[in-house]
Amino acid sequence: MPSTDTALPPAPELFSRWGALQTWWGRTNKEQAQIAEARLLSRLQFFSFKGVASTTADSSSTVARVGLVELSGKNRKINTLIIQERRSAPVGTSTTLDNKDESESDDQGRTPIAQTTLDIKTSIDEHDGSMISPPAPGETAIVICHGYGAGLGFFYRNYHSLSQIPNAKIYAIDWLGMGGSSRPDFKFKHSSKTPVNDVVEQAEEFFISALEELREVQKIDKMILIGHSLGGYLSAVYALKHPERVEKLILASPVGIPENPEAQRAPLPNPPEPSGSGSGSPSPKSANTPPAPPSSLLRKLAIGAWERNITPQSIMRFTGPFGPSLVAAYTSRRFAYLEADELRDLNSYIYHISSKSGSGEYALSTILAPGAFARWPLMDRLKDLKMPTVFMYGESDWMDWKAGEKARRTMTVPTALMRIPSAGHHLYMDNPLAFDKAIFNIITRPWDKQQQ
Repeated sequence: MPSTDTALPPAPELFSRWGALQTWWGRTNKEQAQIAEARLLSRLQFFSFKGVASTTADSSSTVARVGLVELSGKNRKINTLIIQERRSAPVGTSTTLDNKDESESDDQGRTPIAQTTLDIKTSIDEHDGSMISPPAPGETAIVICHGYGAGLGFFYRNYHSLSQIPNAKIYAIDWLGMGGSSRPDFKFKHSSKTPVNDVVEQAEEFFISALEELREVQKIDKMILIGHSLGGYLSAVYALKHPERVEKLILASPVGIPENPEAQRAPLPNPPEPSGSGSGSPSPKSANTPPAPPSSLLRKLAIGAWERNITPQSIMRFTGPFGPSLVAAYTSRRFAYLEADELRDLNSYIYHISSKSGSGEYALSTILAPGAFARWPLMDRLKDLKMPTVFMYGESDWMDWKAGEKARRTMTVPTALMRIPSAGHHLYMDNPLAFDKAIFNIITRPWDKQQQ
């Protein structure tokens, strides 16, 4: 069991052959994935300003814990991070997030004050209810859902600021079959006569039912739901199915909004083999990078892989000891702005959550056709949402923000569209301070359909 009381082993260098071999060899050890997650989340424990921490965890203002929440059925456990600020101010009192002097903080809005005491739960005891933590009266539940190929660790740069939202309690989850959650077989059946929407709905239900059961277990009556990319798509679908449970919906660079007739006619993939025995995919980033040009050989190969339900994770697993190097090539390019130690920690985390057995990853080609267009577009469905909704995009996002603007015009509820400066598809990580302040304003301030 990884502990934050002792030093965690450092992540390997990105392009170390020996480190890659060690990483690959240890991929089946569950503790390695937990350690990789703990490295990122341990940044919650002693956030410092310019390397200087002024307090200890005992006097920190925020408490966080991460572990598995057991659901009904076989092999259905949701990895969950719960964060709550220790309250010393009266309910309704403003926090420092909105009024922070930026000259006294770094690029992530961090201050010299140590942040969080972090408790990591790595096993489930049926008598241990520590991961069941309902919101207190008057407390707002904020549920954060990651995108495809990611996990709750991706938001490590945002948790501190978001936890300072007045009277908020953060629940960040790994979708069933992804991240640190359990990996049940992703099963679906279809024939040439099965309506596409029925197959898509079946794939969506794999995730939506787990989120709804988690809400029931945590006794969350109503939530503010934040979803990124594929997590934004699934969050919107959840909100459509359970509108009474969502107070506000925040879609961060959501996939699946635009209509594309060709995508809607594309053949469905073959069902995955049990226990994630599928093979590879075009690259370790497919859902988070734009498709290749239509005429390229790469696109033809990608389409063929997509139609055979070959995923980015399965090709990484298929390449064996070369897998860590493939992930490192992506991580070092996409997140080059991170400091060296952060980059190593994030790279290790991506590899370990991707090297687990295939499960929820196989939903990608069921929900999306080649080119990352939805088989059942949200454009046709968002008009039925019953709660205020915000669309957020990075200014250099490959996801088309104009699709969100078009969808707004079909909706009858209050909406807003925001673009985060100096950010791409991973807007929350690219510019955490601007992203967090936008979330803070969405949750704490009035806004209407005319707001941009």
